[in-house]
This record gives sequence, C-alpha cells and structure tokens, in this order.
Amino acid sequence: MTFIRIATYAQNQTLQNNIAQTQNEVNRTAIQVSSGKVTQEYSGIASRALEVSLFEEDRRLTEQYAQNITVTRTRLQTVDSRLESLTDLATQLLGQIQSALNGNNLAEVGFDSVAKSYQAEVVALLNGQQEGRYLFSGNQTDTLPVDVTDPAYTPQAGLPGTFTADTDYFQADSSQLSIRIDESTELQYGIAANEPAFEQLLRAISYMEYAGANQDKSVLTQSFSLIQSSLDGLSDLRSTVGAQLDIIDRTEKNHKDFGTYISNAISTIEDVDIAAATSRLSFDQVQLQASYISLQRVTSLTLLDFIR
Repeated sequence: MTFIRIATYAQNQTLQNNIAQTQNEVNRTAIQVSSGKVTQEYSGIASRALEVSLFEEDRRLTEQYAQNITVTRTRLQTVDSRLESLTDLATQLLGQIQSALNGNNLAEVGFDSVAKSYQAEVVALLNGQQEGRYLFSGNQTDTLPVDVTDPAYTPQAGLPGTFTADTDYFQADSSQLSIRIDESTELQYGIAANEPAFEQLLRAISYMEYAGANQDKSVLTQSFSLIQSSLDGLSDLRSTVGAQLDIIDRTEKNHKDFGTYISNAISTIEDVDIAAATSRLSFDQVQLQASYISLQRVTSLTLLDFIR
C-alpha cells in the first residue's frame, strides 16, 4: 500500500488540479486544431456572439440580393438578345425595301407573300419567355403580350393615305418590374411590347404587305421610314438594358467585396490560428506528460523514502 505524507498531500492535490486543467486545455486545443474554430458554441465567444450574429444576417441579405441579381441579369440578357435579333431582322427588311425602291421592281419582290413570315418572326420574338414568364408583358408576366389576330388590331386602316400608330395587338400592361438588388436600391426594369419601336416594326411589315399587294410605292416608302425609326428605337432600348446591366454588375461587385469583408470579419472571431494552436497543443502535451511523471513520483514515496 502506498501512503501519502501530510507534507506531500497539498503538492499531490496541486498536481492533480494542474493535470486536470492541462488535460482540459489539451482537449480544447485538439478540437481547435481539428475543426479550425476557436469554439464549437456561441458561448465560447460570448463577448462577440452578437457581433457574429449580425455579420451572419448581413451575409444572408447579401446572398439574397445576389440571387435577385442573378435572376434579373439572366432576364435582361435574354431581352437584349431578342432586341438584337429584332434589330437584325429590321436591318434585313430595310435593305430589301431599299433595294425594291431603288430598282423599281416592287412587283417582282413579292412583299405581300413574305410579310406574314416576317410578322410571325417578330411576334415570336416579342412573345418570348424566360423561365415561364413573358419578357415583354410588363408586370403581367403570365399574359401573352402580342396577338396580331386581335380584331381591334387594324394597322392598314386608312391606307394608302393615312398612317396611324396601332398598338391594339398588345394584350398585357406597360408597367415595369421591380426587384431589390441592394438595401438602398430597387431596380425598375423591363420593356413592354407596346414600345414605339415594336409598334413601328410590326406596322412597317403590315404596310410592306399592303404595298406588295397593291403595288403602292408611297406606302412602301412609309414602311421604310417606319423601320428606320424602329431601328433608332431598338438602339435606345438596348442602351437602356445595357445601363441596367451595368448597374447590376457594379452592385454585384459591391456585394462580393462586402461578402469578403464579412467572411474575413467572422473568420477573425471564429477561426483559430492553426500553426499557433498546434504549437500550443504540443507544449501542453509535454506539460501534461511532465505533470503525470511528477504525480507518479509523489504518490510512490514511502516511509523509507521519507526517513532517508
């Protein structure tokens, strides 16, 4: 049986307390090294837990704004692609009409027979969808924006002498969509199919059909002028979309920069210096081993050792 002297009892207790504390420190540091975190619970950083919570909320909002931006950018890029296609189509029409006017071969071109196919192409572009939502319907994204078969739509009324705008093909509304891309920025965007550039292009095609069927050069000339105006309008619309995309890109960059700042701030609070923690763990393990050796020596002392 081993006896502990009264003189060594206090030392024994002190050693055991030190061992327990060192063991706890070794365990805590080992978890830090394996997880990379200062603590596994907010209570471990109680003095800064509210700060971390606020940072996390900021990150959540920033991620939501980023999602809004992604959806809006895709929609605007699709709109711009369709505007580009309409521009190409209008430019092609302009060249064909100009060739007919300059060559005095209106009867040979057959505008009356090809106009319907051009009209169908324009209608298809304006009735385009993105993720099941119509692109040119304003806020009524579930409503088909263009229907040239609507009885009210009569673009050739008054021809050959009267040239009048007609948007009765439009079935939706002209209000813009709105989406928040930043705490202080709500972006208004969207182009409705009743824009003058679209109306002019559709009416120019209808005039082209009339001119071909009736061999009316004056109406074809008016069609040419409408397409020129339409091209100017399409250019302006693409500039508007481009400006909105620029706003989105700048805002997204700000969100990315802020997200990096938040991540770094949280990391400063939550993450542990692995190199320092590993060094500290090695030191504590040596201290723990030394404490065990000291405790073993104290508890192994006998009366004979004391007498000696």
